[in-house]
Amino acid sequence: MRTSIATAAVLALLACSDALAPVTVGAPYLLRTVNGQPLPWSTPPADSQYIPTTITEGSVTFLDDSTAERHESLGRWVIVRPADSIWLSSAWSQIAFYKRGAGSIVLTYPGFLPGAIGPSHAAETLYVRRGGALTLRETGLISPLDSIIRVFCTTPNC
Repeated sequence: MRTSIATAAVLALLACSDALAPVTVGAPYLLRTVNGQPLPWSTPPADSQYIPTTITEGSVTFLDDSTAERHESLGRWVIVRPADSIWLSSAWSQIAFYKRGAGSIVLTYPGFLPGAIGPSHAAETLYVRRGGALTLRETGLISPLDSIIRVFCTTPNC
């Protein structure tokens, strides 16, 4: 009886040989929405003493079986004198090591520098949603935002 239970357990594990979060190597998971809104997405005007930031594009690309690249472009309008402003844009890309879990993928950035342009934490967790979309929730923000939720997909409709 114990042998048959153990055999059944092993067969179940083999049937689900990749119980870890799925990853598509090489195809970029494009940033499709931020807080449920399509891009470009702007922080609310009252988020801090700073001028609102607009996220214009982003992606996560799994480069191989252990590394990924996360990229994001953003900008903000800055008033330079009454009735005149300029768009200041920036972009960043960071290489990360990743580990797959049952329903998540953890990105760890070896070159992380607090306060530098790039990811807000040394490690970020992407949660796998139905259909293969990846969700990233950034927390610890200044009121009125408590978090920013980014959704990345390999297809336009996710």
